[in-house]
Amino acid sequence: MLTTPHNPQSDTIADIVNEDDPIWGIQEFARLFDVTPRALRFYEDKGLLSPARIGGARQFCRRDYHRLVQILRAKRLGFRLEDIKIVMDVMDGQVRARPDLLQYKANFEQVISGLKRRRQDIDIIIDDMTNLCADIENFTKTNMDPEGIFAHAMAYDKVFRQTMVEQDILENTQIKNSSE
Repeated sequence: MLTTPHNPQSDTIADIVNEDDPIWGIQEFARLFDVTPRALRFYEDKGLLSPARIGGARQFCRRDYHRLVQILRAKRLGFRLEDIKIVMDVMDGQVRARPDLLQYKANFEQVISGLKRRRQDIDIIIDDMTNLCADIENFTKTNMDPEGIFAHAMAYDKVFRQTMVEQDILENTQIKNSSE
């Protein structure tokens, strides 16, 4: 069996097997992503993964690998499993009705807009915290006036609080199911 560890910087693995050839059992696949086999079974129950069965045992392939990368990334960004399922259903071509596709497209565009705002907020917070760390470093080396440090800390706190408010708004505007 191929035991390529998951690399969060890359979504690809060695091209030595076909996309749907089973190459990992459930234990090995779970270890690749530092998740439990129970989590994999849960994702399967939710329709997010569909491993092959060989002698009753789940066997995961490269397609499952790529899907789990997408699932875990979306979860890290705060998406609900129901929303992830909708996106995957559209990507897999399971949603074909024009009105449904147009509704999902409009919802996806709203989510994209929110993600772009969050990215800007994250960049600002990273810059503020980087500057704060540099100020702390300088202060501890030179014993300079701490006012600069406190100004950065207050600016960071303001942006952080605003981001939390916007994140609450984003979480309350999840992808809407077109059948609602």
